[in-house]
Amino acid sequence: MQQAELDVLTAVVGLVLAIGLFPLRFLSSQIFIVTLPLILGTGCVLYLLAARGTGTTTGLPTLAPSISRLLSAGIFLGLAAILVIAVKQGERSVLFLQVGGVVGAVLLGQILLSPAEELRPSVFLTQILVYSFVVRFAALYTTTGYIGIDIWSHTTFVQMVLEADSLAAISDVKYYASPLFHLVTAAATNLLDVSLRNGLYLSLGVVMPLIPLFVYGTARLLVPLRWALVATTLYAMGDQVVRWGMHLIPTSMGLVFFLACLYSLVRITHASERWRDFGLLVLFSTAVILTHQVSSFIMLVLLISGFLAQILLRFDFFTENPDPLSFTGGGSNPVNLAGLVVFNLGLIVFTWSLTPYKGDTFLETVLSYFYVNLFNAGFLTGVSGSGGSTGASGTTGSAGPTFLSQVSTYVTEAGFLLLLFAGVIGCLTVLKRSRSNQTTYTFVGSIVTMLFVVLGLPLFGIESFVPGRWVGFLYALLAIVGVVGFRHLANRTTLKVIGVVLLLFTLVYPNVMIMSNDGAMDSPVFTDQHERLSYTDQELAAVETFSSARPTGEGGELYTDLPYGTVWERTDAYPAEPLPTSDGKPMPQGITAYRSYQSESASYFERNQTESVRNLNPSKTEVCPGATNYVYSNGHVTICTRPVP
Repeated sequence: MQQAELDVLTAVVGLVLAIGLFPLRFLSSQIFIVTLPLILGTGCVLYLLAARGTGTTTGLPTLAPSISRLLSAGIFLGLAAILVIAVKQGERSVLFLQVGGVVGAVLLGQILLSPAEELRPSVFLTQILVYSFVVRFAALYTTTGYIGIDIWSHTTFVQMVLEADSLAAISDVKYYASPLFHLVTAAATNLLDVSLRNGLYLSLGVVMPLIPLFVYGTARLLVPLRWALVATTLYAMGDQVVRWGMHLIPTSMGLVFFLACLYSLVRITHASERWRDFGLLVLFSTAVILTHQVSSFIMLVLLISGFLAQILLRFDFFTENPDPLSFTGGGSNPVNLAGLVVFNLGLIVFTWSLTPYKGDTFLETVLSYFYVNLFNAGFLTGVSGSGGSTGASGTTGSAGPTFLSQVSTYVTEAGFLLLLFAGVIGCLTVLKRSRSNQTTYTFVGSIVTMLFVVLGLPLFGIESFVPGRWVGFLYALLAIVGVVGFRHLANRTTLKVIGVVLLLFTLVYPNVMIMSNDGAMDSPVFTDQHERLSYTDQELAAVETFSSARPTGEGGELYTDLPYGTVWERTDAYPAEPLPTSDGKPMPQGITAYRSYQSESASYFERNQTESVRNLNPSKTEVCPGATNYVYSNGHVTICTRPVP
């Protein structure tokens, strides 16, 4: 046991686990249950093949310098082209996403194949950042209003703070003790003398496309330039990263500070132990806590992993002479993170104890929810038998997922699965004792914990930690560790093996990420499968006009589809509820809102009080029959009321 390599043992265990999990596909067709054993098994097999390598592989082939320069010009022309497409078509259309995917593939391929003398960081980072800005701002400024759901609540909170000129306006909201997002947005709006929307876009909106620089800085401490640029590109193209660059809420700002924490932590554990870096880590971790509760918990997972790595490395079993293919640089002794963990844990408990949430403190409410979920948990209780996405199938009472819904689901999740595949190889690579240090075990511990929250706990119906919010944070760790694994394969396997792996990433990853539902929430590619989380001029005009003409005290609640009802509810325009259905048809209520989108694309209604909502594609007369009173109409939105008996 003492002579066995931890990485090889882990790969063998992972392969056995993958084989053991494979039969679960016969219990459920849920995408992760079907694909994860294949991802894990393939990653372990490739690593075991690489472990038998001699290290004599010459690496990747390279392009001629002139071709590399020509590709740079082509990438900028492609980015200009998709910007023109967005302006001309007024949205990020399917054509925009298709051309954007091709540009992304060329960019990733250029980084992988450019000769070393052509790898100028300034040029490639500029290409990556311009790509990030174009993809995100094309969505922000071709969309009326905002993109997403929660953003409507947060901009309402910011408006309340601006009008009251005090945080007291949101004293009953859970962000009262974590108000940094709202304060920054309010300050930008006042300082720049612009609308709240532009204030948000010109502050946090401008920062979000720049956050891949944190990934570059972190990766550059660990791997050579080429692989650091690959990690940066993979992260910049991630659908969840694009998502938080469009849906600008405290999670977005929490992601910024988390990446800053990650960079500072790696500098401390891998490059230096200067007090300046400790000070920055304390500053950024405090900023996370004052911004967003879920981000705080994710940041705490990272720090605790670093602390446990510190303890682990006290044992001689985990140390050995350095490997020549190990990381660039590297600290020799573990850094004590105990004080930092205690400080952050104490500050989190203190702020959460002061945060109001649903009639109690945030800490008590979260613990209560977790307690209830824990005792109601059961294996596969949180997984449906469908392989389709949570979007509607377009029919009522369908027996199973349609082919189109399965395609939509696999396109949405393929990028994450590819990144997870890279992460498996990377984690095995850094587990080799000759490469082990506090940084590597911090990454592995954080990835395993975050995957358990994202993929493990939901299998038992436990989603108290809001797993969907963790993925954008997880992408950074997977991208950095993944390129460590790619570098290892490039040096230990044949060109055919690494060539197939990187070709798959180059051709597939940029295209599926930009077309993913999470990366295209403003204009989904599969319009019948995923709801559009942006709104037209007419849809927002109906909200403003009707709420002004008819005060909320007159007439009770308004019933409409989801997600349209969330705009009414979260802007305090009118109390809204999902429109109920009976026998597959909508049931008009006292006040009902119809929009033409309901008949054309994925919108959701309440099937009954106990079952999930379903997409019906009803006609206007089904939602607002002729017997109702039409009290508002602008050609795209109609609001009707039932006659009073």
